[in-house]
Amino acid sequence: HACSDAGHPTTLGAADASLAMAQPELDQLRSIVQDSLGKHMYDNAIFFADKLVTMSNGADDDVFLLCQAYVFTKQHRRALHVLRKTGLAGSSARFCYLTAKCLAECQDWDEALDCLNQRALELATQAQELAGCDAGHVGLHSAMLLLKGSVYESLENGPLAARHYCDALRSEPLNYEAMNRLVCNHMLDASERAALLMELEARLGARHLGWIKLYYQCKLDPEVGSKLA
Repeated sequence: HACSDAGHPTTLGAADASLAMAQPELDQLRSIVQDSLGKHMYDNAIFFADKLVTMSNGADDDVFLLCQAYVFTKQHRRALHVLRKTGLAGSSARFCYLTAKCLAECQDWDEALDCLNQRALELATQAQELAGCDAGHVGLHSAMLLLKGSVYESLENGPLAARHYCDALRSEPLNYEAMNRLVCNHMLDASERAALLMELEARLGARHLGWIKLYYQCKLDPEVGSKLA
């Protein structure tokens, strides 16, 4: 199963033993992969990331990097194959999310929802707490809720989609995608929009983000939007 907690990759085989590298060489190879991704040289990134996974004996970060490169090139089945083969699909919050994202892109809706279960959400919360507060990132917990909402929307379950989009915003008010889907798909009635706006205003005000608070007011309160138009 895509979300199983299977063991980590086995050690290098005898044929690959000669490919093992010292840490400085591995770090250089990681830089090449990151630089290639930054320059949109995806085939280059995939080639070196694949070699990196072998040479580092399947280090978690390197497996994640290879799968990211596959996702950037829409090779979601290949990414899933790597995640399953290495047993990392359900090993941490970031791998749960990446696996679910690939499954959703492949329209394997039920498997995607399995990956976005309560355990995965708890792992995301724990990962954020360990990392500390960082205003420069959208939390993984919020991203998971957004993805879960999009899966429910694809399954034409509007109420559950709306609930998860709202939860995504409550988890991270700067999750604009969740806001946009709620508004553009007319998922909330007037009272629900007012209640959500009240929650977001307090959170955004505390973070001194007045401009985004005003933007959300315009999106969620038609009267404010008409006055400013």
